[in-house]
Amino acid sequence: MRCSRSARRLTCGTAAAACAATVAVAGELSTGALLAVAAAGVVVTAVGLARRAGAAAPPVGRRGAPWLGWLAVAVAWELVVLADDDLPTLSDLADPLLAAPVVRAGATLAWLAAGAWLVTRPARREPG
Repeated sequence: MRCSRSARRLTCGTAAAACAATVAVAGELSTGALLAVAAAGVVVTAVGLARRAGAAAPPVGRRGAPWLGWLAVAVAWELVVLADDDLPTLSDLADPLLAAPVVRAGATLAWLAAGAWLVTRPARREPG
């Protein structure tokens, strides 16, 4: 059964709002928030894999170098933190920012939007 694009968007928007509301209401590091985010992540991952999202996207090439640099900095920071317990982890640094329920809900919606963008990447190259 195929649904219209507007029905899919409404369903996805409702699910995203429910996830964000759960994260906002359940509180930091709660089981409810963890389950809501994990369930949303599993759904987005499954849809992406089923659609073979991004398979036809052009190679990133040099455009990915800045992102690779940021990833290397984040990994290096976490490795240094493992060696020195006095330094805060990246999640420790983010905790004060995400303390407010509204900000936590907004961050959840941004995370889900990034996942939706990744899922909508092309699966096949357009002829032409």
